[in-house]
Amino acid sequence: MVINYVVPPLVGALIGYFTNYVAIKMLFKPTKPYYLLGKKLPFTPGLIPSKREKLAEAIAKVVKENLLTEEVLRNRLNSEEVKETLANFVDSFLRELSTKSTSYISHFVEKFEEKELSEVFPLDLLEVKITEAVDKLFSGLDGKRIEELLPENLKRKLEDLFNEKVEELVDILVEYLKSRELEELIYSAAYSNLERLRLFIPFVNEGLLSYFAQKATQLIREGVEKLSQDPNFKTKVVKLLWFKFQDLLKSELKTSGEIPQRLKSLLKDALSSYLKGLSLKKLSQVPSLNSFLKKELPPLLSYLIDSYREEIRALLTDKLYLVIERELPVIMESLDLESMVKEKINSLPIEEVEAIVLKLINEELNHITLLGGLLGFIIGLFQLIFLF
Repeated sequence: MVINYVVPPLVGALIGYFTNYVAIKMLFKPTKPYYLLGKKLPFTPGLIPSKREKLAEAIAKVVKENLLTEEVLRNRLNSEEVKETLANFVDSFLRELSTKSTSYISHFVEKFEEKELSEVFPLDLLEVKITEAVDKLFSGLDGKRIEELLPENLKRKLEDLFNEKVEELVDILVEYLKSRELEELIYSAAYSNLERLRLFIPFVNEGLLSYFAQKATQLIREGVEKLSQDPNFKTKVVKLLWFKFQDLLKSELKTSGEIPQRLKSLLKDALSSYLKGLSLKKLSQVPSLNSFLKKELPPLLSYLIDSYREEIRALLTDKLYLVIERELPVIMESLDLESMVKEKINSLPIEEVEAIVLKLINEELNHITLLGGLLGFIIGLFQLIFLF
């Protein structure tokens, strides 16, 4: 008699439990369709395999519209953790660049050694910038005193050099004053000036001109001889040269005159011609530039990075952050998260999809299975009530 009361609830519980268990399994199984007499059997494949593409679309849409939205990513970018990560990334990059600067730059140069410089460097733009720099240089020099442009230590070195060499210069000057070349120059100048007398005194002949020119030359030469023998002559010349040197340092530069403008034009033409000649050469054909890039630039780059690491890191981090923030819509559009998630889900084996779903809702599915058993048990109890 007891078994009549126990069996209906137990059977109901078993039926409810296994019904829900089979229903849940049918969500994933079978993984492919089965056919009988050419007709596909119902419920094959299971719900998730048969609706896999729609499931992928739904998940991808949820990810794009609710999980990884532009606003969510932008808020994440503004977090201190992300900013610190960017700063650490930049710092790591700078450290590597500093320690391996020779390797990086050499590798870069070797890639372009057999290309013409015009293909590697923007020489046209460089020419424009050099021209602008020359104009700016001459404009900035106008009205400036030479001593203002010289660093104090360089000015002192020039003065020391002048003091060391001035007496030697005076000796050279004295020797030149006694030289045959100067005598011929004086004679020529005197003869040319005396020749103008013919305009006013026609009877002056070549002999008289030569005589007077020789006399003038002799007088000047005697005066020079007398001066050179004067013990105070050198001192006076040294003082004169010193004052002229100081006057030169204090003189203002004028860049608006004809000569400065011609000098500026010549400088521009020379630089332009040099750049045009370089543009046709390969990098390997310019040893000085090649050597500078491979040997001189790496230590300079390392020095700058090591000396100003904090400033460079802060600057690059800020710039990198601004670029990412500004280009975030473009980045998200190019990534196309919806398509990426959809393709990834569709590419997974159905067993992995099942494992992912079960990992998320396995506990809930177990509860549903147990609930089926409980409902079956309750229905079995109601059967007892109605039957007995």
